[in-house]
Amino acid sequence: MKHILVVDDVISDLKCAEEILSDFYQVTTVDSGEKALLFLGENIPDLILLDIDMPGMNGYEVMEQLKQDEVFSEIPVVFLINGADRESEIKGLKMGAMDFVKKPFEPELMRSRIDKILKLTEQNKILQDIARKDGLTDLLNRRYMEKLLNQTDNREEKGLFLLLDLDNFKLVNDTFGHAVGDEVLIEFAGVLKEEIDKTGSVCRLGGDEFAIYIPKAYEKEELKKIVRRMIAVIEFEVNELLSESCGFKVSVSIGIAEKPEDGSSFMELYSAADKALYYVKQNGKRGFHFYGDTQKGIEESEKENKLINLIQLQRLIQEKGHKAGAYKVEYDGFKRIYHFVSRCKEKKSQDVQLLLFTVQDSLNREIGNERADKGIRGLEEAVSQSLRREDVATRCGDVQYVAILVNVSYENGIIVAHRIQQKFQDLLEDNSMTLVYEMQSV
Repeated sequence: MKHILVVDDVISDLKCAEEILSDFYQVTTVDSGEKALLFLGENIPDLILLDIDMPGMNGYEVMEQLKQDEVFSEIPVVFLINGADRESEIKGLKMGAMDFVKKPFEPELMRSRIDKILKLTEQNKILQDIARKDGLTDLLNRRYMEKLLNQTDNREEKGLFLLLDLDNFKLVNDTFGHAVGDEVLIEFAGVLKEEIDKTGSVCRLGGDEFAIYIPKAYEKEELKKIVRRMIAVIEFEVNELLSESCGFKVSVSIGIAEKPEDGSSFMELYSAADKALYYVKQNGKRGFHFYGDTQKGIEESEKENKLINLIQLQRLIQEKGHKAGAYKVEYDGFKRIYHFVSRCKEKKSQDVQLLLFTVQDSLNREIGNERADKGIRGLEEAVSQSLRREDVATRCGDVQYVAILVNVSYENGIIVAHRIQQKFQDLLEDNSMTLVYEMQSV
């Protein structure tokens, strides 16, 4: 049921309006402009009936307040006037009123006008939604994103602009056809909406190119965690749609621009993020890069941006087929053990835990090659001293190590992980680096 707010200082008029409308609409009545604004602070009605002549704050003044707010300005307003008042009608229309209802109220005429305005408003909302949405994915379109970022009143606002591109998407279309390609794009869009939720705006620019704008500042390390998770979930969900025997996997590359440091308008941010995305594409794809990163330290930051997490690790070790991939040679033996342990678990109902350790700088700085070597050697030693004969572990990157704990509950797995963390710190003999872990039952 549509909700109508009636604002009038004459109590008899409020009661009359409520009696005429309450069988057809949800009606709220207030007797002053000030009370109307207080009500709107917590409620958004579908239409406002607003008396012009009120003491204190009159109808025109309330209307001016509504037009200054982006949300309230979209609410249709119908002025209530006493008799024929041509000047009031002209002034009201110029201010944005949809129509007028004269006092004393004529029930059929009043309901007819309100019904017509509500239907027209609903149709306009549908048309506006169509105009700003992408037809395939139901995400926002490029036109909307340009309008959002080109607003003159938020040029100093801090924010993040992410430009995303699906790697190997052309192969999807060439191998499976455009119908499957569309399914991949829809799945990709769904993951983006779920991951970003209401913190930002997600847009399809065209083809397999997407953009995200988040109107808030993040600490860089916090943003990196968000982006890594997004990459992992996208790859996991999207590749579920494809045949395991197709010989390739879809991944995602992301270029990141910061507002206002790298630009404020859409084209400024797009250009910066596009250059960062190109860097990722030229350096092996599947990762992310900040436009603002200087050339110094790029090698270290790029290695960090290629770190895997537990979602990606499980996808990698569960892959079938013999085509070489990024981790194929390092993981061959480990993958066979993983599948063997998984089969044993099914037969014997044993608890099996998958642990992924990552060496990080204690102050979230970049870890250079020398410190990475020191960290991974300490981690290898800590794992070696802490695991049993039946457990299995292997190195899976410059600063990462993975282990399978056989016949170990989740709770005991946490104890083992903490023991390895403590052993790592003891062996390192300083606090410059720390060890973090992720764990999941197989």
